Amino acid sequence: MTTNFKTGVLLTLALAASHAAIAQVTVFSDDFADGSTINNVSSPTADSTSYDFASSKTGVESISGSGLTFGLASTTGSGFVEAQALFTTTPLTLGTTGDYVDLTYTFTDTTGNLIAGGPNSAIFTGLYQSGGVAPYSISGGGSGNAVALSATAGSSFATGGTALWQGYVGNILMSGTPSIYTRPQQTGGTTSANQDLIGNGFGGGTYVNNPGSTVGSATVLATSVALTAGDVYTVDYHLTLSSPGNITVSDDLFSGAGTGGTEIQSVTTTGTLTTSTFDGLAVGIRNSGTSLNPQMDINQITVTSDIQAVPEPGTFVLFGGGLSFLSLAWRRRQPRA
Repeated sequence: MTTNFKTGVLLTLALAASHAAIAQVTVFSDDFADGSTINNVSSPTADSTSYDFASSKTGVESISGSGLTFGLASTTGSGFVEAQALFTTTPLTLGTTGDYVDLTYTFTDTTGNLIAGGPNSAIFTGLYQSGGVAPYSISGGGSGNAVALSATAGSSFATGGTALWQGYVGNILMSGTPSIYTRPQQTGGTTSANQDLIGNGFGGGTYVNNPGSTVGSATVLATSVALTAGDVYTVDYHLTLSSPGNITVSDDLFSGAGTGGTEIQSVTTTGTLTTSTFDGLAVGIRNSGTSLNPQMDINQITVTSDIQAVPEPGTFVLFGGGLSFLSLAWRRRQPRA
């Protein structure tokens, strides 16, 4: 048996083992044509879930076969609203360097008011570990059904729901430097603000028990964003296990549907890993300093991942068997004394 033949067999077997160890999958893909609901109990499938809302002011939410619409109604001053959802019943765990989970969503700035308020008006995106607990749902599925977020003590929403969710949040700002920060479990106080997933203490109704912390030192593209009424945009939010104990998070806004358009704003940072498992998401919008009523129309949400798994036992059997075959064949080809 020639050296080239031996090398070829070994390479083939190694590639087979490598292929078996890597799983590239679309975990969740929702175009809102397969039964997704709002303000119901989250029970995610591969293409549907319930989007449950929490808001500091009266919210407006609706869903149809063409998309998910939400925003604020008749605000007086600043306010924010967020959609919360489980996207899988099998949480994704980043265990090997290079593993990632990626959330993309395409939306339209229908009214032109999405981040047209004061400088701190923003779009928020987050991925979280839920611990198997769904967000609170205010059943009925109609406009304005949302958990009311406030700093008032004695709320029945202080525990349960998303209070113990933990993860990472990114913000896309009208004006200012975007950032990535943590959302820790909320274990103190008696306010409904413990149900907030995006705010990190920027105002009343945002999470403060415990406060989040900025992840690393960010690399930023653009410190101001101006969206055009009626135009389509895409957010790509990406978490990668960049090395043992460290995570890299990026939050990117593109013009058009998909990530092939012009990149409008971007923030990327690397910091200490605080959670490595993800099964929940949130998308939020904030109006700051004016009485505008921001509205977002989402027509596609997708979660993908690349998780390098430990090869199945059968892979090792195949590899070991191949080596045994190679060794036997090589011995048989040797000249006899």
